[in-house]
Order: sequence, then structure tokens, then C-alpha cells
Amino acid sequence: MHRQQTQSYTQWGLPKGAIARLSKGAVGRIKFSPDGSQLAVTGALGLWLYDVNSCKEVMLLRAGDDRTTPLPSAWNGTTLVTHNWDETISLWDTLRGQRQIHIKQKLHQVSDVVLTPDGTMLFTAAWDSIIRCWDSQSARSLFNLTGHTGDIDGIAVSPDGKVLATGGEDKTIRLWDIQGRRHLSTLTGHEGIIWQVAFSPNGVILASRSHDGKLCLWDVQNGELLKTIDLGPKHIGHIAFSYDGSLIASGVQDHTVRIWNADSGTEHAVLSGHQDAVWGTAFSPDGKTFASYCEDGVIRFWDINSRTEKGRITGHIRWIAASAFSPDGSIFAHGSNTKSLFLWNLDPLTERTPLDGHDQCVDQVVFSSDNTTLVTASRDGRIFVWDVNAGTQRRTLSGHQDMIQALAFAPNGTTIASGGDDKTIRLWDIDTGEELAQLTGHTERVDDIAISPDRRTLASSSMDNTVRLWNANTGHPLTILNGHTSNVESIAFSPDGRILVSGSSDETIRFWDMHSCEFMQTLEVQSHVYAVAFSPDGSILAAGGEDQKIRLWDVYTRKLRAVLGGHMADIDSLSFSPDGRTFASGGADGSVLLWNLGICLNGVDTY
Repeated sequence: MHRQQTQSYTQWGLPKGAIARLSKGAVGRIKFSPDGSQLAVTGALGLWLYDVNSCKEVMLLRAGDDRTTPLPSAWNGTTLVTHNWDETISLWDTLRGQRQIHIKQKLHQVSDVVLTPDGTMLFTAAWDSIIRCWDSQSARSLFNLTGHTGDIDGIAVSPDGKVLATGGEDKTIRLWDIQGRRHLSTLTGHEGIIWQVAFSPNGVILASRSHDGKLCLWDVQNGELLKTIDLGPKHIGHIAFSYDGSLIASGVQDHTVRIWNADSGTEHAVLSGHQDAVWGTAFSPDGKTFASYCEDGVIRFWDINSRTEKGRITGHIRWIAASAFSPDGSIFAHGSNTKSLFLWNLDPLTERTPLDGHDQCVDQVVFSSDNTTLVTASRDGRIFVWDVNAGTQRRTLSGHQDMIQALAFAPNGTTIASGGDDKTIRLWDIDTGEELAQLTGHTERVDDIAISPDRRTLASSSMDNTVRLWNANTGHPLTILNGHTSNVESIAFSPDGRILVSGSSDETIRFWDMHSCEFMQTLEVQSHVYAVAFSPDGSILAAGGEDQKIRLWDVYTRKLRAVLGGHMADIDSLSFSPDGRTFASGGADGSVLLWNLGICLNGVDTY
């Protein structure tokens, strides 16, 4: 048995110092194995393989420190072809979980890859208008095809391996004779960029989808446009033929999956259940099961005959905007793009039931000091107050006129501060729901809020490049801290309240003396800083940002102790457990990493 199959998926592919990964990253595409037993799913972390019957994780395919998203392009049973946005192509042995061949050349942006039916040749579509053919065994370049006048986004090989179809930015579809290496014909009719082309299993029909909202069916032999399915402004997701060629399906932006009869173009079925736009679809080889994935991070399996859901895969999240440990260290919570708040018990590590209710992404989450209350904020402008133990919503706080970017609990446990795009900071009594005060002064969006440990000072940071200090009890302004030259994205008080740090898009972290409100020191980061956090004892400062790295400094000496990699996109959230042994990072790759601080600093668990 492969080693990964004996572990929880939360332990797969961890960087040094990390002890768990709590989510799987965004979904790019899905593809059934030829025997229908497995489903390949892209995530920002790599390529996931799932058992279709159990919906359980089988394997995560990753190659070293690749910081790219592999997209499954072809699968002939034992070899899976993927392409990455970093201009590379990989061939994987799915039995051993190993990469066999890696093609890395200057291909510009590779948009799609297709394998010939006999597995001997690879074709790549790229954004330099060139179609390239490769020997799949040696990775040797064989020949190029030219003729498109813009980016090429879609590519497909006919089932008999004789015809290649391509489409792209120039709004045309081109058919090519593979053996003769020549252009056969050009199909016109779309009014927008052509995102995808797909042959029917018998090779008679070619389907194309475009930015113009149309799904077109073409006669491959004579180039005749057979049928146009117009969904208007409802953007069409990835299209797929059933293996017998009788049906064609696509996800749609209106949260549904549409299935049509391929011959007549008439609607066969509409599958409902997803909570957001559906971007990808795939039929199983036996024609009995259909898979679809959605912006909500859920992959659903459907019974084709009954049109009912028969299983689902969860855990694929596009980005993590906020995270927090409960004060007693037993629970970890994180928001996401999926409108849900995800909760985990930490000992042992088990997922709890998510909290649902927001209409948009959950961007902020904080616990009360007594561990009983959880507060979340969303881009829908609302703040929800939750009972942690019951998992129920207690109250909704409304008043902000736009997205909420920041939340902070006052140490008294009953007052919450919020700030957002409407440039205001609001203080709330969570027991009564009353708005206690509204603080104004920032001239741009409020990005972060922190309240000092002694409860006296509220700090706020903004896109106006400033940090402002306020009397936390009266709301009166105290002073403005100037010095940053770009957005101040994140702020944090040291546990003793003597220092405030601010992280900015100007690629610096600034230290401020809270007794004198004077600037102390600057740390040069060489990356936009989106998150800062102190360890509970105040000895370590953590920062994360645009360059996908976490930096750990000794607060007393200001020396850099460690630089950690493991995320594949911006890091937007950092938080420490109450005992200081563990810290969490989350970001735009849709994953949360839990780290052992002692191992990160010293190589062993000594912290």
C-alpha cells in the first residue's frame, strides 16, 4: 500500500516544521480514470486522487517545491498528464505516485495539454499562439503548428488520433491533420474567446464553449455548425461528453449543471444543489456517474439515471482569509471563500460541523476570552455572533455599509470592534447587539484592528498608510502614527502592551513604542506584509505576505530566526495557540498549515 494511504490527508506533503494541513486548496479541473474508479482533482497544493465509491483521498501528487497548480489533461490508466501555469508539463505514474517526465521549457503560459490516444505524443496550447508537439517518452520537441493570431486556450485530439482541434483568443477554431502536420479548416461563429474544444467519443461532433455564452456543436467532417446553445450572460463552465457520446454537460454560473442531448441539442437534465457557480464536469466511463465541482469547494457525484446526488468530496477551498485559536487551545477556526466557517478540534485533530449563514466570504473570525462566543464578519457587511458549544447563531450586527475587513474582541469579552471598506470603526455590545460608538478619521479602507492588553487603547490600520490610536472606552482619537508609504495591512500589540507592530505593502514592518507613541525600528521584509502576530510570551514575531513565506524574528534582538515555505500563494492570516507551541498560517492557496514553533526555530520540539 502506498504510504500516503496509511495516513490522514492532513499529514501529506508537509513542509519541515508543519504538523498538519487542514484544507486542500482550490479546484482547477476534475477527470475520471479510464476505469472510473478514481477521480483526479487539482488543488493549489498538487493533484489529488480520490476513490469514487468512498469519496476518500487516495494520493496527493506533488513534485518537490513546485508552487503551481497542476491541471489534469489526459489519463490513460497508469500515466496522468498535467500542465502547470509555470510553463511546465509533467507525466505521472499514478500507481507509484511518482513523476516520470518533466518538460520545462520556455512555453509561455501553457493553457492546456492533450495526449494522443496511443500515448506517444503530447500537444500543448499556449499564450504565444503556437501549438507544440512533443514525444511523450523522451520529452523531445517534434514540431510546431502556427496560424492562430492570439492566445490558444482550448485543444483536443480526435479519438482516432488523426485530427487536432484548437481554439482561442482570435475567436476561431482550427482543425489540423496530425500526420500531415498541416491546417485543415477554420470554423467561425463564436463572438468571444474560445475557452475549450472537445470531440465526441466517435469523433463526429466537436463541441466548443466561448466567452460569448454559447456552446456550439460542429460537424467535424464538413465544418458545419449543427447547433448553438445560447445561455446568454450565464457563463458556461468546463464541458464534457458522456462516454457513449449521447450527452454533453456543462456547469453554469447560475449554480446548476446542464446536460443536453448531443444529437438534438435539447436539454436532458438540470442538476441543482451547488451553492455557487459550477465550473467543471466529468462523466464516468460507464455512463452511470457524473461529477461536478463548484466555487463552494464541493465536488458532487450524481447518479445519471435518477439525477440525484450520490456522494461528495469536501475540503477544497480557494483561499483562507482569517483564522483563530480558541483561548483554551482546544478549537481552531478559519474562514474561507465558501461562505462557511470551518471548525477543528485539535486534540485529536478532527473536523467539526461548519457554521453556515453568511451570504459571502467569511473574512474575519475571533473568539471571546471565555471561550463561549465566536464572532465572524463577511463581505456581506454583517457580523454574526455564535454560540461555540451549540454551534448556533445568537445575533446579527448590522451597520457597516460595505465589506468588513477587521474584527477584534475587547478583553472584557462583551465588546467587539469592527472596521471595513466604509472607512469606519464600530464598537458593539454583543450581548445586546447595540452599536456603542462609531469612530471616523481614516480616509481609506480600515484593514485591521487591535486592542491593547490593558483594554485602554484601540489601534487601527488603513489603506491611507496610517495607524491610528483611539481611547478604547470613549472612542476619542489619541494620535496618528505616520511612516508607512503604502497600505498598512496588519497590526498587533505585544502581549505586555509595550510595543505595536505594523506590517505594510511597502515591504516593511515598523515597531512603535506605546508609552511614547514614537517609532522605534523598521524591519525590511522585501515582500508585501499581509499578516503579523506575536507569540503569547512576546518573544517571537511572525509575519507573512505576498512572497508566500513566513518569517520568524526574535523580538528582543530583532534577528531573523527562520524563513518557512509551504504555501503556494499569499499568506493572509497568522495566529498562535495560547500555549505558544503551535501557530497557524492561512492564505490564498486555500490551505491552513499548523506549525510546531520549536521545530521551526530549533529543528526540535523545544519551545
